[in-house]
Amino acid sequence: MKSLSRVLAAALILIATGSAMADEERIDQSNPTKIYTFAGGGLKYTSYTNGESMWEMRTVANIGLSDNDMVLAELGYGFHSGDKVEGSNERLTNARARWFHLFDMNDDLAWGYRGWGTQVDLQLAGKLKGTDGQNVLSVGVLPAFGLGEKWSLYLPVNLVNSWDKGFEKYNGMGIGVSPLLIYLAGDDWWRGAYVSFWPNYIRFFSGELKGDGSGNFDLNFGGEITPTVFWMSTLQKNFDKNLRSFRPGEDTGLTNDWNVFFQVTTYF
Repeated sequence: MKSLSRVLAAALILIATGSAMADEERIDQSNPTKIYTFAGGGLKYTSYTNGESMWEMRTVANIGLSDNDMVLAELGYGFHSGDKVEGSNERLTNARARWFHLFDMNDDLAWGYRGWGTQVDLQLAGKLKGTDGQNVLSVGVLPAFGLGEKWSLYLPVNLVNSWDKGFEKYNGMGIGVSPLLIYLAGDDWWRGAYVSFWPNYIRFFSGELKGDGSGNFDLNFGGEITPTVFWMSTLQKNFDKNLRSFRPGEDTGLTNDWNVFFQVTTYF
């Protein structure tokens, strides 16, 4: 618990120091193509179909390298009800690293095609039960569309590859499609309010996972605490294979889980 307390303390420090960033342009937390530098953390609860559960503290840092490039790193630390482990390293959950490059983008365009970006996204299996399934590498594109003054649509399409934890065995390749629909309410509901609907589905066409799918649906809410500090809440339901916990030939019951995640992020 001491390690979790340190992470919570670090998140509070980020909130307290976030006002150092000048409010030259209002931050749009909902837009996945905006190039920002930020850091944050939050608490996540996961429920599994076999009756087990997990509490997890996740931290994230994103660095804007240029006007068109940014890299992200994310790591979790958790407590699983069905796995009594010793040692802080054994409580590490899945990690993530992502590079994003933005091409020409016109966010002021209310209707139609705005532009696109490309990404490489690597998610690594953790050590804690329920997160020690697959390493997943996704490479793809992210086009953006305006659907009016308040609505936006992003349509990520990725080529996805999956391996067992530690890259021990290659399990297959698939296509992932993740349409992200965002309603930017502005200050009509609360300051900086937005809601987004984000289904994601991968269909594998080769390897051990050939013919199988993995998907989830995210419902996100967010807003401002200060001009540089934001909150976001995510409700997620998983479908078919859950790649965070899936291991070929094993039936752990750790599938089709749902989770809720609340985080606070500071922009610099």
